[in-house]
This record gives sequence, C-alpha cells and structure tokens, in this order.
Amino acid sequence: LHDDLTLNLRKASVAAPALRVLTEENGRPVTLFYNGKDIDRDLYEDEEKIASVAVTRNENGVHINGLVGPQHRIEPLPVAGRSEDGVVPHAIYEIEQDEMLDKALAHSEEREKAVISERWNRGYQPQPPRVPENVTVELFFVLDTRHHSHFSTNEKLLIYLCVMTNSVNLRYGPAKNPRISFMVTGMDKSTNESYAVLANQNDKYIFDEGTLSNLKGYVHERETEYGQPDVV
Repeated sequence: LHDDLTLNLRKASVAAPALRVLTEENGRPVTLFYNGKDIDRDLYEDEEKIASVAVTRNENGVHINGLVGPQHRIEPLPVAGRSEDGVVPHAIYEIEQDEMLDKALAHSEEREKAVISERWNRGYQPQPPRVPENVTVELFFVLDTRHHSHFSTNEKLLIYLCVMTNSVNLRYGPAKNPRISFMVTGMDKSTNESYAVLANQNDKYIFDEGTLSNLKGYVHERETEYGQPDVV
C-alpha cells in the first residue's frame, strides 16, 4: 500500500450460506436472500496487521475498502481512472474516535456484593459442562435509515458488514478453549425506527437506555423473521 505498510492477504469468510435481508419494496415488507459465497468472494484479511478488506477488480484496476489495522481505514480516491503508472489511487485515514455523550458504569458496593464467591455452595460440585472446541456466533444486524442510506445496493452493505465482522474475528483470533468466530446471517434495513428515543427530537442523537429497551421488544417481535440468530 505504501513503503511502511504491506499486507499479506489471504481469503476470509464470515457470511452465512444464505443471508436474509428484510427491507421494503413499493412500501411493502419483503425478505430477500443472498448467496453468502457471493458476498464473501472479495473478503480478505491479514491476521498480523488485523486488516480486513474487500478487494474488487474492474476495468480501472484493483479497489480496496476496509480496515488496514486497528486505527486506520482505506478506500479508493474518487477519480475517473488509474494513475499514470496504472494504479488506482487510494487514501488511508486514521479512524476518528469521536467523543460522544456516553456514560460510564460506576462501580458500586451492591454489585460487588452480588458477585458469588468461589466458595459459594461448596457442598454442591456439579460436573462442569463440556466446552466445545469451536463456537460460531450468528450475528444479525438492525440498521437505521441514516446508516443504510449511505449504501447504493444491498450487496455493498452486506460486504461492509462482513468486513467489520471479520475485523472482530481477527481480534478474537488468539482466543482458545473455545475458539470463537462470528458469522453474518443478515440484516434488517428498518425504515421506521419506532424503537429510537431521540434526544430532544434531534435525530442526530438518541438516548441509549430507552432505545435499547425499545429495540429489545422490536427484535423479539421479529426473531423468527430474523432466523433465530444468536445476537442482534
């Protein structure tokens, strides 16, 4: 990519065999299905650099989108074609860590007392459950309009979700007993965010607790439509 950054890419895969997309067509709700192999086709990774990217090719050359490390992302520059040396110009940006109106959970004595001691109920020693060697966590995403409107096609949005999810997989790579991986199973492109609790009717910010509480009910009503994933 440049003199100080070289990626050794290998194929990656995080998409389920069939991805479901809940959306609307002509004002009516529909569920579309996409082949996971088609979405995974352009997904690559560099485990050492914790890079997760989509690599596509067209008549202009090679285009790379995604993460090239924990702190940087890459995307092609919006130019008409290749540079004089035949290479598609790209830009690498530092990922901004915006300060939001987040809250920190304060430590409390009540929570400390609620933690069960390792000596608790010493007389009862059940056999610990057998831990599987590999655990795959199915992820389904609910996307609001402000987010999914930035993507021109469902395929591009699914690839974006796979790039981000694969980055999480790379961070979990060292974990063992069990090995943990995440798999994208689909998305809900919501158009009526009834679950969102706006901050003083400013749709740029939402309140966390109220929104999460409403979202729980929103998801519960659609759990079957989502395919019973592990995490939404």
